[in-house]
Amino acid sequence: MTFEVSMVLLVSGLELYSPPESVERIYQQFPRLRQTAEKLANKPPKCVEPTGVMYVRQKQWGVTYPEDKLDNGDKVICCGTEDVLTCHVIIIRDPYTGVSSIAHFDEFSKQSSFEKMVESFLEKIRERQEGDWEYWEEGAEGDWEYWESDDENYEEESVDPVKKESDAVYELYIVGGYNDDAGKAKKISRRFFKHLHDLKVRLNLVVCCLWEPNTRRYKDGPAQPKISGLCLDVNTGIIESAVFNRTFTDFSDGIRDLLLCFPPLIKNKSTLKQMIARQEDRGYGKAQVLCV
Repeated sequence: MTFEVSMVLLVSGLELYSPPESVERIYQQFPRLRQTAEKLANKPPKCVEPTGVMYVRQKQWGVTYPEDKLDNGDKVICCGTEDVLTCHVIIIRDPYTGVSSIAHFDEFSKQSSFEKMVESFLEKIRERQEGDWEYWEEGAEGDWEYWESDDENYEEESVDPVKKESDAVYELYIVGGYNDDAGKAKKISRRFFKHLHDLKVRLNLVVCCLWEPNTRRYKDGPAQPKISGLCLDVNTGIIESAVFNRTFTDFSDGIRDLLLCFPPLIKNKSTLKQMIARQEDRGYGKAQVLCV
């Protein structure tokens, strides 16, 4: 038995039957979204140390959850990204299991990237839900009995997982895309709203910090983003503007030697970029991080 999965965005529980035409339009319809965005953007960034951080780069997305482990063995505390300009940080979170996906998508990100991220997100939720159950336990006299570890009111009814997912509503956070002078972020926002609206999940837009609320203007200079980095506490679900402690000051000998070379002598530029990336991400772990 199958069920039609609703594809829709929600704001404060109200369904949007078509993707938002623009960021301005959604702020007009839901003034509280703009107020929340201004509050987030105007708060000083939090300095985040490497320990327990699942870090994603531009064009990457990742999925994690409370009690998850990084590849270096540390327990995940938060996930985040940095260097956000016209790019958009997309966070989807299940408030019940704490499973969270974070993406740093740019103008080249396609609908398929969103779909793959959500597939991995839903799969991780299923794994977490199954992990909360213990179906069989051997009794004191050797008999096997069926039991559930947390819910005392468990009823022995089969629940169609597709129907359950179609009823679920997940939290959605979108941050980035400042009001650049070229207007590129506006186009990206409109396209991404369409991608999100067409996903086969129900997403409640909790934070939308894009365009003007995330833009700082100086008298004689170009517009700049207020938020260039973002982190999510995987245990509480709180998002904050962030600065990550990444540094070039203590390069390994290999990177130092390459940087001292005259650029034309470096035949493989990608090798240098990879070495710099590893140095930047030093101390940050990976958990379910994928490139798109």
